[in-house]
Amino acid sequence: MNTKRRLRCFALWLVLLFAVVWAAGTAGARQVEVKTIADLQSAVSRARPGDVILLADGMYDGKRCALSATGSVSNPILIQARTPGKAVLLQPISVKGSHLAIVGLRFEGNSPVEINGRGIRMSRCAMADVQAGVWVHVRAGSRNVEIDHCRFENKTINKRKSGQLMKMTVRNEQERHHIHHNHFRDVPQGRGNGFETIQLITERNPFDPPPGVCGTVIEKNLFERCNGEAEIISVKSHGNVICHNTFRACRGAVVLRHGHDNTVMGNWFFGDGEAGSGGVRIQGTGQLIAQNYFHGLGAFGVAMMDGTADKLYVRVERARVVFNTFVRCRNALLVGMNHPKYPNGTVPKECLVAANIFCSASDGSPAGKSLGPIVQLVQGDQPEAWKWFDNIASGELGIPETDGIRVGDPRLRFSANGLAFPSGDTPVAKGPFPGIQSVEKDLLGVPRGKSKTIGAVQFPVASSMAGPLAEQWTGPHAVEQPAR
Repeated sequence: MNTKRRLRCFALWLVLLFAVVWAAGTAGARQVEVKTIADLQSAVSRARPGDVILLADGMYDGKRCALSATGSVSNPILIQARTPGKAVLLQPISVKGSHLAIVGLRFEGNSPVEINGRGIRMSRCAMADVQAGVWVHVRAGSRNVEIDHCRFENKTINKRKSGQLMKMTVRNEQERHHIHHNHFRDVPQGRGNGFETIQLITERNPFDPPPGVCGTVIEKNLFERCNGEAEIISVKSHGNVICHNTFRACRGAVVLRHGHDNTVMGNWFFGDGEAGSGGVRIQGTGQLIAQNYFHGLGAFGVAMMDGTADKLYVRVERARVVFNTFVRCRNALLVGMNHPKYPNGTVPKECLVAANIFCSASDGSPAGKSLGPIVQLVQGDQPEAWKWFDNIASGELGIPETDGIRVGDPRLRFSANGLAFPSGDTPVAKGPFPGIQSVEKDLLGVPRGKSKTIGAVQFPVASSMAGPLAEQWTGPHAVEQPAR
């Protein structure tokens, strides 16, 4: 037998061996239907990897429902509504263990969800007007929690009680949670602080979190009218990615509040007439803001805060704001924001602002009336050791002409739905931009090649690629987003 044939036989043997092992692991898997919370808890406690537990249609009320079991990576335990959306829980629920999934449940009344474990998934669920401050709490020590294709709406409790809609407490120990394809909408303004739609926070909330990487990804979610407070998504940990989300008419911003080396990339921000709408606000070191589209924001596109001596606000250092498009925002770039208790602090240092399109005119043209200065130095303090490259600004610049910011027409073209895209006359970036691999593809996922168009989108615009998210592509009944 020649060598190639021996290798093929060996590979076939491995496949057969895997099939036998897999079959042995799932042969005892069962499907059980339950009609009471007591029966649900009992069935979950006895569940084996691969079991499917169906919760019958109906309203379930009572004391806290505690679910605890251990599945496996290849054979998780599935807790599923018999009919999606028809099994309605009115009491608190906790999910503990490893490799469990709850699917298709609806939560109303006083029914917050607490997650504590590894490989736990919450999918295709709906939460509406839950009367608890925190709706979903992922506890510290959890790993690889996935929350996807859910809808969270109408958080009226904000008018009476504080609490984040979704709170993930981490230790910067490679938690790698994944929050995706969810629809968050109608989160009313709360009375002060602590009303974030999503909070990703290091345990004990240190001002400057200890070293480590969390590695959580928040992507492809739709946020509409999420007005709880100034922070829609609040990041207080290291090494996370906020990408490919769409924000509409939200009073607030994505805020990198504490922590370092986070990325906000490929998101769509639309003010839609909301005066308090913002894009990204940052503190900390090594933050990357790339390939985002900011349109009609009433507050700002990107804002940087001064640092404070007590590190309540950590100085912005080595931030990179690159290949973004800002259209008709009141301020594209705010530098040196301050908390009222800290009238002045340390200015942002050693930041790179490159290959951005700043278009502030109300009609998108250089001759149009500016909605506000493109760059605003809040305290009048000059940032320290900044680098500006290959930017173009149309409208009131707000600062003296600076090398690296060309004042002129970016030659944008507005599509039928009002989006501003580059034309063949839009300038290209000279670069290079070492260490920023994320700009090798544009906002639409199109390879840029050697000639990189400035702004978030590469010319020629790829009409076959997906654009901003809409309701039908997120939440419990989501379908795959079609090409734009």
